[in-house]
This record gives sequence, structure tokens and C-alpha cells, in this order.
Amino acid sequence: MRRLGFGLMVSVAALGCASQALAADLDYPEMRGSYNSWDESMSPDMEFEAGVRYWYSMGSQDVGLFGYSFNASDTSHIAEGYLRLNDLATNSYLKAYGGYSALISGDYTNTATPSSGAIIDGRVAYAVVDFGYQPLVWEEGETRTGFGGIVGYQYWNDSPDMGRANYAAIDSASDVSWSSTTGEAVYGGDSSENDISINALRLGVSGDADFGAFSISGEVAAIPYAMISGTTAATLFPTVDAGSYVSVQSGPTTFEGVGYGAAGELMVGTKMDNWNFRVGGRAWYLNGRGEARYEVATITDATDTDTDSVYETDGSVTLQDYVSDIDAFSMWRYGILAEISVDF
Repeated sequence: MRRLGFGLMVSVAALGCASQALAADLDYPEMRGSYNSWDESMSPDMEFEAGVRYWYSMGSQDVGLFGYSFNASDTSHIAEGYLRLNDLATNSYLKAYGGYSALISGDYTNTATPSSGAIIDGRVAYAVVDFGYQPLVWEEGETRTGFGGIVGYQYWNDSPDMGRANYAAIDSASDVSWSSTTGEAVYGGDSSENDISINALRLGVSGDADFGAFSISGEVAAIPYAMISGTTAATLFPTVDAGSYVSVQSGPTTFEGVGYGAAGELMVGTKMDNWNFRVGGRAWYLNGRGEARYEVATITDATDTDTDSVYETDGSVTLQDYVSDIDAFSMWRYGILAEISVDF
């Protein structure tokens, strides 16, 4: 009995020590405090900004081909959409915007036609996507300043109406018929408008500063390489009527080349709640070189083999491609920007 009583006392004492240790591990007030900390607010890792812009822009375009010149100067009113995604954890961002001219006016000179007149139509269209990274960031109170680099892509179509280039619509002999009474060739015609597109690489630097009451941001980008393609409002080959045959340009003048240039933008703004109001300016420039390609059809007259004044034997059609170097090519576009955007 004494051994049983002693063992029982030792067991009770051990359970008491264990209960104290367990109570120390399960500290209920601390558990409640840890659970409540989950409700504390956390800073977001991502920010989104979307908005619209208006670009009052002025542009010019100069093309030199075969000694002819094509010059245009215009004023365009452009509506633009804007989107930006900021990754606060890595100090990087993705920015995209695109625009299209709502109204365009100006004047042009085309020495190949020759002609000159007012620009009342045409288009300016573009899309830009940039990825930016800012390794240099300073933050103090409400002030944040960042500086870094950007790499991006730019599509730019700058095509003010510089008149239309007329040419013969001839792709093969089936597009030509001959008069049985005169032997002359009969064919249809078509025309092309100025339509130049740019696909460009952008490399540059960007910086921004937010002081709470107002902000300022800017970027400067080089365009080290750009592909240029499209058609020009030019008929380069004058129609030649040699009596027994005629030579005529039988398609549009296409343009293929490469270029380089630069782009810059500066914006200053203020903020109201999560709304941003900014104004600033933007400028783009491109210089290029390349080749103009066009086709010439040489068409012989029909013949009267039996001298009965009926031209019963059709003539022939020969198509020849020609390539000419672009003497000069440059484009400018610059103007004032106004923006309204919202953060979310």
C-alpha cells in the first residue's frame, strides 16, 4: 500500500508539472493578439492607372524620289487611350498607349504629279508599349523619386493625304483589250494614297517624381532601328506613247526601308483623390532610307495583218519591275498633351 500511495503521489506531481508547461506553451492572450494582427492593412504590391489623352500635334513629312519631292505639313487632333501597370515590389512598370487622328488639316506639295493643295483627309495612328525598370528610387515622406531605363516597341502610321497617284491597273495581258478599229490598247486605271507605316524599337531612360501636391515625369528614347513600309502618293514613271506602243506605270509605288530617330515626352500634373490631371508635350522624329519599287507595262498596238482596216491581231504586254533608291525620307510629329487618368 505504501508503494502504491507513493507512486500515486509521483504521478499527480508529474501531471501538475506537465499542465504548467502546457499552459505556458498555450498562452491564450498571445494567440489572440497574433490572430488580430491579420486584420492590419498591407501596402499593395501593384498599382493600375488608366486614362485618356488629347494630343494637339503638328507633323511634317518629306520624301525624295527620282528627283521628285513630296512634302506635307499638317495639324492633327488625336484621341488617345493610356494604361500603366506599376509593380511596386520590383520598381518596374508596363505602359501602353495608342491613338488615332480625329481631325487632320494642312497642305502638301507633290512635284511628281505635279500638284499641291490642302490636306483635308488622311490619318495618324500609333501604338506604343514600353517596359520600364527603375533601380534608383528615393522615398521620404510623401515624396518619391525614381529613375531607370525603358525598352519598348512603337507602331506609327503617318499618312496625311497628299493626293492620289494614278496608274494603269495591269497585272497581266488579260487586263488589256485592243480596239479593232484603231489598234490601240484599252485598259483600266486605279490610284493609291499616301500610306507609310513604321515599326520601331525604343531604348531610353525615364524618370518621375511625386511630391504629393504635384508630380513630374519624363522620358527620352532613341529609335536605333525602324522598318519603313507602305505606298507613296507618287506616279514615278510618266506615260510614254511611241506610236506603235505605249509604256505606262502599272501599279502603285511601294516603299521599303529602314530608319532611326528619337522620341521624348514630359508631363506635369496634380492629383485629386485617385484622379490624375496632367499636361505636357511630346515629340517624335524619324529619318530613313530605302527603295521605291514600281512596275511598268509596255503594250504594243494590235495589228491589221490583211490590211482590211480591222485590227484582228492583239498586241503584246510586257511587265518590268523597277527599283529606285529613296533620296530622302524624314518625319516629325510634336505637340501638346493633356491627360485625365484614374488609379485603381
